[in-house]
Amino acid sequence: MTKAKSLMLTGILALFSASAFAAPMPHEIYKPAGARTVKADRQGNGEFEYVAELRGRRGSIPAIAKRVIAHARHNGFKVVESEIKRDDADLKFKRGNQELDVSIEDKDNGRIEYKADLDLDKN
Repeated sequence: MTKAKSLMLTGILALFSASAFAAPMPHEIYKPAGARTVKADRQGNGEFEYVAELRGRRGSIPAIAKRVIAHARHNGFKVVESEIKRDDADLKFKRGNQELDVSIEDKDNGRIEYKADLDLDKN
C-alpha cells in the first residue's frame, strides 16, 4: 500500500469515527453563537448532555442566560429555577415530565463553559 493510500484511508476512518459518534442536537437545547462543542452525547432514556466552550467577556453570562431562557420558553419549558450572576448562571426548566438544566460558568481568560442536560423522559 502506498503512503498516499494509507494517509487517505486514515483520513476517511477519522472522518467516519467523528461523525459516527456525533449525536444530533435536540432542538430544545440552545447552542450559543460561536460555541465550540466539547461533548454532545445521547445517553439513553431520553437524556442528552451538551457541553461547549465559548469566548466571552465580562457581562456575557447574563446575556447568554437570557437567550437560553427565551429559547426554552419558545420550546414550551417553564423556568423553575433561575440564579444568574455576573460570572455564572444556573437555570432549571420543566415541560410536563421533562427537565432541562443549564449551567454557564466563567472559567478563566475569557473562556465560558456552557452545559445543558436534557431529560425528555423524567419519571
